Amino acid sequence: MKVMKTLFASFLLLAACAGALPAHAQGVSMTPDSLADRALYERLSAMVMASFDSARGGFVRRDGTPCEAAIELALLRGRDGDSLAARRARHTLAWTRVLLDTVGGGYLNGLKDRDPSHPSFAKLTSFNARRLELLVLAPGAAGNAERRVVDYFERVLVEPRGGFLTGQGGSQDLEPESNGLALQAWWRLGTRDADSTRRAFGWKSGDQVWAVCRDADYGLVRKDTWGKIREPSLLADQVEMGRAFLFAWRAAGRDTDLVRARELALLVCARFEDGQHGGFRNEFAGERFGKSRRSARPFEDNARAARFVMELANATNEPVIAGAARRAWAAFVRQFDKPRLELADWALAVRASFADDAPERSRWGVPEPKPAPAKPPVPTKKKAVKGKRR
Repeated sequence: MKVMKTLFASFLLLAACAGALPAHAQGVSMTPDSLADRALYERLSAMVMASFDSARGGFVRRDGTPCEAAIELALLRGRDGDSLAARRARHTLAWTRVLLDTVGGGYLNGLKDRDPSHPSFAKLTSFNARRLELLVLAPGAAGNAERRVVDYFERVLVEPRGGFLTGQGGSQDLEPESNGLALQAWWRLGTRDADSTRRAFGWKSGDQVWAVCRDADYGLVRKDTWGKIREPSLLADQVEMGRAFLFAWRAAGRDTDLVRARELALLVCARFEDGQHGGFRNEFAGERFGKSRRSARPFEDNARAARFVMELANATNEPVIAGAARRAWAAFVRQFDKPRLELADWALAVRASFADDAPERSRWGVPEPKPAPAKPPVPTKKKAVKGKRR
């Protein structure tokens, strides 16, 4: 036992000296779970950073779409003191300017959408939302891209009754996944600017999605114009709206949002977790639509789910919920064997076990108290002097 304690202390000392642990985490007491999490985080981060390709544009996939998770990971590592990661993130964000639609605003999904032989104007809310969040985290990295994307959101994607459309010319029905991603970026933007109008619309949108898309048995679902459920309950819908509610609570402090986020996290753990193979299934109640009872376990969606579950567990201090996240990355550990950009979402999920990267509470435009103006002096009447008339 003494030998194990000595090795344990030596490992901490070496990690701190080598800079393996983030600056804000050094000197914090750690458990065996947290040690394993940090080691896995560093391993995954190293493989993502090794996938940077400056010739392709940075953290960019072969199909010409940037990997938003890799950029976010690099920005967060930059906050921890990794200047090389920060430079690579900003390099990739600068490259994304080639995807801006200079006419209609917003981002095209990828380079193939710029091909003149196959013109496409697909500018999905999900892509634009994740990139807007990155622009908020790294202001000025892509010139005036943030202004263009915000304008695209407010002019094209905003649903006046609350919520966001799925994209330009997309479905008019509210979809939880795209709304969740949009609201996460919206809360980041509103918190940074302390804009109370964005807070009001964020609350309105969350309430609208909850009222329209929630089903008592299946959580958040996708419905048609007549309110009929059109497909099974999807993992991504619960996860992205759950994170949006968690962001709303962190940014503005409304307890209703935390209650909703926790309800969705518990649903993910109870209905979507695969007790046999680990991880989370893509859908629940698919048999209602003629699908098999056992759906796939998508790699990146599982990472997003694990991140949300871990963030919620930390916010509510519930280790039991955190256990579901750790079981998820344990189930996929065999796929963490080679450098690739898709590991970035998993690195962010593991990072959530020891780092808090959610928006901070904002004052939301509350003006500073001003001193009361000084009261003007009250004029006094001069007394007439009595004297003899001449």
